[in-house]
Amino acid sequence: MRACYVALAGALLLAGCSNSPAEKSAEKPAEPAGDNILHISWGGIAEADAGEAKRHWSTWAINLVDGGPAYGWLSDKGVALPHTLNFELAGNGKIAAVALDNRFEPVVREDGSMSQTAEGSPVRRFALLGSTKGPEGPFETLVEGEAKADAQTVVKLPKETSARWLRLRIDSNWAGSGQARLSDLAVLGTLEQRGAAAIFDASGVYSHEYGPILLRQKGNEVFGCYNDGLGTLRGTMFGRIMRLAWYSKAEGSIGSATLVAANGKLYGFWYRPEDRMGSPWNAVREGDLDGADLGKCRAALYPPA
Repeated sequence: MRACYVALAGALLLAGCSNSPAEKSAEKPAEPAGDNILHISWGGIAEADAGEAKRHWSTWAINLVDGGPAYGWLSDKGVALPHTLNFELAGNGKIAAVALDNRFEPVVREDGSMSQTAEGSPVRRFALLGSTKGPEGPFETLVEGEAKADAQTVVKLPKETSARWLRLRIDSNWAGSGQARLSDLAVLGTLEQRGAAAIFDASGVYSHEYGPILLRQKGNEVFGCYNDGLGTLRGTMFGRIMRLAWYSKAEGSIGSATLVAANGKLYGFWYRPEDRMGSPWNAVREGDLDGADLGKCRAALYPPA
């Protein structure tokens, strides 16, 4: 998918590393204890920051909820600290700890490009703020801390605290200036209900730079089509979380996607076979299916019984 395909997005990615036979295997850092309730598969989302539309998708904020360091977030050039990033859980959560991952992992992107060295400087001092009222707050500081330069850092909250809307304030990076980068963000705790905050119906027409996405929800089933009929979508809805399979007969390609429908948008990632991530996929709802020109998508949206 990518520019040629347009696809959708799914989320559950963990990329691995390998060493040459002559090297001693590096010790894998211990995974933080508890469920990461900000992960896309739990219905967590990251809102776009102000300048990311002008940057490569491998630097978007949505990459912070994919569960791995292969893709991450990078601040805009020339924007002074502090930086603020906004997130939303699928419902109120009881938060016990936060984990910031500053590791850099070279990866071949879907478009064939590859970063050999990390851009920007790892996040250093930070604060996590939370609210149960709404995306505009009021917010209270849940915890402040310092992230290690090239490692994963787990910081426990002074006390377990409830929040749904989260704000990460990045106060400094290890270089002291310039662009800041972060590979992944995990919020450890429990949700009142996994996949909560369901919307009534995710059906509609969604805009994306490579072509429209059309979705029809029937109960917990989802039918869809992308890029004016280039490919079809089929899957299920759990709360606000979509688990989809995509298929393009014209291109002979298949894969999966995980999307979250919230705030009149879609957030998520699409995947190749074997859970290899394609790229993030965020889209904005433009309207209802009623009255829309369904074109080649009609058969995918309304398959025969």
